[in-house]
Amino acid sequence: MTHPITPENVTRVEFSNGITALFKENFTNASISLRGRLRAGAMYETDALAGLASFTAVALQRGTQKYSFQKLNELYDNAGMSFGVSAGTETASFGGKALTEDFEALLEIAAQALLQPTFPKPEIEKLRGQIITGLREAQDDTRYVAWTKFEELAFPVGHPYHRPSDGTEATVKRLTRAKLAEFHNKYFRPEGAIFVIVGDIPTPKAIDLIAKYFGGWKGKKNLPFAIPDAPFAARALRRDIPMAGKIQTDVVLGYPGIKRNDRAFYALRTADLIFGQLGLSGRLGEIVRDRMGLCYYAYSALNAGIGAGAWAIGTGVNPRNVDAAIEAIGVEIQRLRAEGVTADELAHAQDYLTGSLALRLETNDGVAATLADMELYDLGMDYIVRYADLFRGVTREQILEAVDKYARLEEAVIVTAGPAPA
Repeated sequence: MTHPITPENVTRVEFSNGITALFKENFTNASISLRGRLRAGAMYETDALAGLASFTAVALQRGTQKYSFQKLNELYDNAGMSFGVSAGTETASFGGKALTEDFEALLEIAAQALLQPTFPKPEIEKLRGQIITGLREAQDDTRYVAWTKFEELAFPVGHPYHRPSDGTEATVKRLTRAKLAEFHNKYFRPEGAIFVIVGDIPTPKAIDLIAKYFGGWKGKKNLPFAIPDAPFAARALRRDIPMAGKIQTDVVLGYPGIKRNDRAFYALRTADLIFGQLGLSGRLGEIVRDRMGLCYYAYSALNAGIGAGAWAIGTGVNPRNVDAAIEAIGVEIQRLRAEGVTADELAHAQDYLTGSLALRLETNDGVAATLADMELYDLGMDYIVRYADLFRGVTREQILEAVDKYARLEEAVIVTAGPAPA
């Protein structure tokens, strides 16, 4: 079997300033993708300044020492290229695409945005207004409110997962231009940075371009890059949030999860797929929605990253069915813990996992994103060669062991957001 990513066809280079760069040639079409990760996520914020990493990341493109915001947009439009920066809890991410002849121009823009932003005051205030408008709209969304409150209750005060990475209206109002510049100066740095270039460019040339635009980048070193383990803040906790004018209730329930590099990851990922993902959301969709008619949708989500996020279930229900839906989901969780999964379910999930990877690796962008993840989580350059065996090797016994440990309804945090009970 030929693999699109192998140790032989990917070049990995460590630069002296701390950047690790991965290069993969693909000369089948005249375009190149750039992807990257930086250790500049919301884990470095405080609760009082939630949203700082996200605001900083987006603001990088609002003006640089060489280009105004308007000029950057002109450059993108004229060359048909794209570039963006964003930040989540663990990392800041950047990415872009360009035709082969425009790729050096894209890298130069990336260097300007990442290394030399100016945070022009008028643009920062405009951006703040847009962020606050988005947050106000989100506060009227039952699903957003339920998930945000779930994470707040599930993780203790001060923990990176406790606060929303996009912040709140109150915290975003506190984020001065000076704070954005200070966050950028301290955390946007080459140490631990990951750059990935995939496409129509010879590897030696791509290496030279990274050295040209980022080889002289300097920044703070030896800053910790870790998410602390956190027991859930409370046991079997339920919170109901009344929201006026709503006709649907969103429910989120969950428990402690695992890190991406936990040895149980492959078993729990497979269980999650079977329980609340496959088809129209796995068993939850088939039983709680289709057979029992208790919800509009239901799904599960395993948040496994640098830190151990929650394994959580989300569902949208008629307000009259809230308690019945929660009870039905509880029954399915208990059945999963008692019986595990069937041989047919496991085979179907394994087929899906291996098939969907092939689809993801059909584009330069998909390959670049996968390589960035492989480097971030230290999965090894032979990860794609081993991928099918990692999931095909998951047994029903391993799944039973994983769900017995992690599907603990007795420790679930449950949040509902919707109309107040009549």
